[in-house]
Amino acid sequence: MFRRLNEFLALTKNEQRVFLLLAAVLLSGIAIHVYKRYVRHDEGPRFDYRAADSVFAARSHAPDSAAAVPDPAAKIDLNRATKSELMSLPGIGETTAERILLARQERGRFRSVRDLRSVKGIGEKKLEKLIPYIEVQ
Repeated sequence: MFRRLNEFLALTKNEQRVFLLLAAVLLSGIAIHVYKRYVRHDEGPRFDYRAADSVFAARSHAPDSAAAVPDPAAKIDLNRATKSELMSLPGIGETTAERILLARQERGRFRSVRDLRSVKGIGEKKLEKLIPYIEVQ
């Protein structure tokens, strides 16, 4: 039968191989589709740990201590602030605090809060967020 089909279609050896490969891929795809559609896997009972874990619920709703915002009434003086005080400001990490201290050491005292713009990593948006928490004396 295969010989008759080959004579009718007049395929070369390479064309026959490609035809067989495509047929095999098509049949494999159909078999996988049928298997996924009609064979059900028992996943077993599901348990939601979040509902039973009171520690999870308490910690997920508690404010993050690392994200604590300093009190705007107690402003930090840029010319006297330590590294840890600068790091308590929103958006200021260890590297930026070190850059502020280095700028203060190299250029002298800050004359204005806006002088902070000269520090790498502090743009206009970050400065606007910091203004309620900092001052220059």
